[in-house]
Amino acid sequence: ACGGGSSHDPVQKYREQTVQWAVCDPTILGGATPYFEADRAKAGDRLRCAVVRAPLDWANPDRGEVVISVMRIAAGTPEKRRGAIFFNPGGPGVDGLTSTFALFGVFADSNPSASQGAKQLRLLNEYDMVGFSPRGTGSSTQLACGTNELERFVDSTASGWDTPENIANANYNGSKSAQACLNNPLTPYINTDATARDMDLLRGLLGDEKLNYLGYSYGTWLGSWYASLFPEKVGRMVLDSSMDFTTTMEQSVFLGQPTARQRLLDDVLVPYAARHPDVFHLGATDADVRAILPNLSPKVQQVVGGRLSQLSYSRVSADEYIGTMSAARGLDSVLKSVPDPTEPDAIAAALNVYVFDASSPTREKAIRTIAEELQANYIATWIKPTRSSFELSSAGSAVITAVHCNDTAATTDLGAWAGLVRGMAQRSPMFFSSLLQFHSCAFWGGPKVNKPDLAPMKPLDIMFVQSQYDSATYTEGANAFFAQLPAARRAYVPGDFQHGVYPYSDACVDPLVTDYLLGESPKVRETVCTAHPLAQDAPKVNANQQASSTSALANTPPVYKDPEQARERLENFKRGLIPSN
Repeated sequence: ACGGGSSHDPVQKYREQTVQWAVCDPTILGGATPYFEADRAKAGDRLRCAVVRAPLDWANPDRGEVVISVMRIAAGTPEKRRGAIFFNPGGPGVDGLTSTFALFGVFADSNPSASQGAKQLRLLNEYDMVGFSPRGTGSSTQLACGTNELERFVDSTASGWDTPENIANANYNGSKSAQACLNNPLTPYINTDATARDMDLLRGLLGDEKLNYLGYSYGTWLGSWYASLFPEKVGRMVLDSSMDFTTTMEQSVFLGQPTARQRLLDDVLVPYAARHPDVFHLGATDADVRAILPNLSPKVQQVVGGRLSQLSYSRVSADEYIGTMSAARGLDSVLKSVPDPTEPDAIAAALNVYVFDASSPTREKAIRTIAEELQANYIATWIKPTRSSFELSSAGSAVITAVHCNDTAATTDLGAWAGLVRGMAQRSPMFFSSLLQFHSCAFWGGPKVNKPDLAPMKPLDIMFVQSQYDSATYTEGANAFFAQLPAARRAYVPGDFQHGVYPYSDACVDPLVTDYLLGESPKVRETVCTAHPLAQDAPKVNANQQASSTSALANTPPVYKDPEQARERLENFKRGLIPSN
């Protein structure tokens, strides 16, 4: 202690490693997409991939190491380079390689004659775009959990779940899932603290003093964790569709989402269907439409609830969401009409002659397709269920489970947990079942890391983006977090439920966020931006109005060279932000 000692820094070898940038394997960047080759040609030699070594355990770097797969599209104008923008699409468990490359492809098609298009091209010219597979996912060291023990059936209907046997089965599944992951020695090191430190390692290896960042959904939790650990290293940081970093994962995700999804149904999508009875044929009043789902049999409700949850991430899914309600009503009617509702062939035959929408062959076909998918799910769930072993993949449930349970504390009192489920089943009967499906953290033994204090973030100039009815990162939580950061700014879109707002293809959100990334922060704390209308609410224009509008816009160049293709590609990009589990 007084004289000598070792100056050995076990992290130094990671910070000083040589990164070998090489041509990317196209299969890890979404090579099957129709635009891939064109996007790769646009990127040219700027596009490179590498594998970086990082400590398995940042607190004990001699324990071993993991590898992190990273992609970089170098700034188009090197002499103007201002750093790199790191991207995280959320999850946890969503790979950041394909989504980052997809967003590059969209922005690379920007029109330099349009003000916003020129700004987006500036981003590509002045920043490297960096995507990476967070540890546990994608092309990095993967986490998978499994055991040959079999799951027990859990009734997750609002009317059938609350029995001692069923609750015991849910507890059994939760405990076995937890143990399957805890048996993997990698599991304790799949957490947000480690991933934040991995990002800082990548920042240093790129030679940047500051980390610039765009994170969606769970990516906002990761960005907040980074900013709390390394506030002095935060550059431009955009948190889009924000989790509530002031609380736990359990509160922010599991206990927030069912309520948000019920509100989206009640306050947005039911009135939407009622405004267009000639299109959706579900009734002309809110009361008529609202009565449809509660009148379904509990088993059909359970099947349709999962699909409606997946459709609650984006405004462009609104019509399919309402179509799913029509399909569920039809399937329920069929099940009540057949002599033996446990006979799959009888169900299929009756469904085949059921008419969903006689007024529109197009809608008839679309709703029928949905109904057939619901039918298959119904049969697999309730008529011919199979008992499968516990297998949690790296692309979804394994990393989700590890991060959620490693990051923050969860309810471990099983009686208290049942009480939480009971209340949620009453308030959100279509959407509460995730509480029964993801129940591992109660058996985890507590978090493996300490969430950093929020105080270092408070003076930071951070940009938030949020839509009002986001059903994955609910508004109350996003508001509570934003309120704690007095130096932050926000673009807020009331009326929409888009999860992952930017790019929004508008004249409010997109300029604000792009200007912020280019160095100009909004002058006001919150800017309220007008929501895009739902499909059937969009104003209908006749030929004369269209001609007048075209003439008025003749001198206003579009943001993208091919606006229709850009719209399609942005929708695909945002679908990539939706977790698979």
